[in-house]
Amino acid sequence: MEKGLEGKVAIVTGARRGIGRAIALKLAKEGANVVVTDLSKEDCEAVVKEIKGLGSNGLAMKLDVTNEKDVKRVVESTKKKFGRIDILVNNAGIFIQEDLEKMDSSTINKIIDVNLKGPILFIKEVIPIMKKQRYGKIINIASIAGFVSFEKSSIYCATKGAIVNMNRELAVELGKYKINVNGVAPGVIETKMTEGLLKNKKTKTELLKNIPYGRTGKPEDIANAVAFLASDDSEYITGETIVVDGGWTAK
Repeated sequence: MEKGLEGKVAIVTGARRGIGRAIALKLAKEGANVVVTDLSKEDCEAVVKEIKGLGSNGLAMKLDVTNEKDVKRVVESTKKKFGRIDILVNNAGIFIQEDLEKMDSSTINKIIDVNLKGPILFIKEVIPIMKKQRYGKIINIASIAGFVSFEKSSIYCATKGAIVNMNRELAVELGKYKINVNGVAPGVIETKMTEGLLKNKKTKTELLKNIPYGRTGKPEDIANAVAFLASDDSEYITGETIVVDGGWTAK
């Protein structure tokens, strides 16, 4: 069976669990070598073990996406080990719900740094490599919070809306180098991040009322969309953010 990403090299941030892990494994199934990054190297190594079980190669690296030195180290190590970087998936993110007037500046900075500054730092580092290759797939994980509002989530929504706009702008800037910049905007997905919300039956019922498809999403739903955007089947798609939400934003 043909693998659409055979020989490609991908970096996935926030990949030790949840959506990031699902993305890393999906790309590996499609033949890519995957650099798995997150705050815990031990957890990343467990994902790399799964990747190797799928017949692909992997590299586990500890990473704080807000630390520019960490980002440079990951990019340099990936280039040294695999010789190129074809795919960057900026998945790492945090979700904190709090009224803005009660939120201290350190929390505001943390959300902006992880959700927006982190992807910017990574893109900045891979652009020269992808320009030289005249090939690259940059995929930024946004959220439907970039399109619709969520209670007590003003800063989170702001960062995800910024990602959607950045996808468009960078697509225009980088298109001539054959670098595609796109995003995936998940709806309510069953992960550690949403565990608290979905454990509450009343809250889950209310959330499901917004989803025409009738179920919450799974990490694999997002991974499938990312794999498509990472493949050459999406060559003529750039500047877009694919919404994967079971119909929430279609209402």
